[in-house]
Amino acid sequence: MATIDRLGVVKIKHLLEIHDLKSYRNACRIITTQLRPFIHETYYQKEKIIYLNKKGRQFIASESPEFEVSNQTIHSLLRNEVYIYFQCPQNWKNEHALSIDIKVPKTIPMFTSNLPISNKKKIVSDAVFNRNGYLHIIEVDNTQDMRANKKKIETYKEILPAYKEETPILYFFTKTESRKKKLEEWLKGIHHKVFTFEEIR
Repeated sequence: MATIDRLGVVKIKHLLEIHDLKSYRNACRIITTQLRPFIHETYYQKEKIIYLNKKGRQFIASESPEFEVSNQTIHSLLRNEVYIYFQCPQNWKNEHALSIDIKVPKTIPMFTSNLPISNKKKIVSDAVFNRNGYLHIIEVDNTQDMRANKKKIETYKEILPAYKEETPILYFFTKTESRKKKLEEWLKGIHHKVFTFEEIR
């Protein structure tokens, strides 16, 4: 249940891989006999998906946002594939904000004395985790407009220098080789890696 809560929504095959449940049949048996009172089950793109119901969230005292099936569900499921690719980091966090303070010069003190002297620039990554002294930052690119990706990368280029002591690595996971090539071009200048989903499956 903690795994479902951490990821928001899972396929049965995700639970099979994460918890080494031996077989799809055994995974289904565990869900039927142990988890059913605590979960919602539905089909999404012809595969069963599972997420915690109110009773399940209360049982484990979940502080995560309540999951709702939407057009963003595929994005969550693809993020799970990345989680599994990195061998299920214990300190994995979904939707994690990174931010910096940008100083605002007070050019006319008598008019600006009551104004804030800094603004925050923030970006919310799809996930982050720490491992071996590196801050791993995850972005899942499925159907995102490439112009939005470029803008996001520009924001990362402003923010990541403030995290240099944590040695950040920005990962993009995307669906096609053409998108991968374009992302790699835009990411020049920061520590990054880009993969297609086919490369990690």
